[in-house]
Amino acid sequence: EEIRRSYSICAAVQEPHLRIGIKKVPGGRFSTWANEQLAPGDALEAMPPMGSFHVPLDPANRKHYLAFVGGSGITPVLGIIKTTLLAEPESSFTLFYGNRASSTIMFREELEDIKNSSLGRFQLVHVLDREKQEIELFNGILDRAKCDMLLKHWVNPTDVDTAFICGPEAMMLQV
Repeated sequence: EEIRRSYSICAAVQEPHLRIGIKKVPGGRFSTWANEQLAPGDALEAMPPMGSFHVPLDPANRKHYLAFVGGSGITPVLGIIKTTLLAEPESSFTLFYGNRASSTIMFREELEDIKNSSLGRFQLVHVLDREKQEIELFNGILDRAKCDMLLKHWVNPTDVDTAFICGPEAMMLQV
């Protein structure tokens, strides 16, 4: 049966294998099948990539990139982060990543690995709305008020060259 869904590439351009992230959605026909039955060796028919969610990169750049991401919106931004940090060795990236709880964070270990291997170049800030964290600023949802607070107390907007926003529509409109 043909089912069309859009998924984002989460691999860096420099990585040898193409990867996508498929978060299992309750009642989701494809996401449930992909998470429960899809196995190595299975074949899928796919259309060519259609997105343009990126900016030109240059190894000489010394830029600060910022992303506000909610839930599975991390999928395209993960590829952007990895590609940018590899392509621009003098650039940095700050990620504000909103989720319900730490147990729902997609690519959590991979993000921590990037943070550890890119010390001083990648800041990772989790904002959780159903799990309390020690720093009050990091509790709640990524809405306009939280965005204003993060830009006031964590990142100076005048230091940001490019910002990405990806997540649920309501979050994106607020940010």
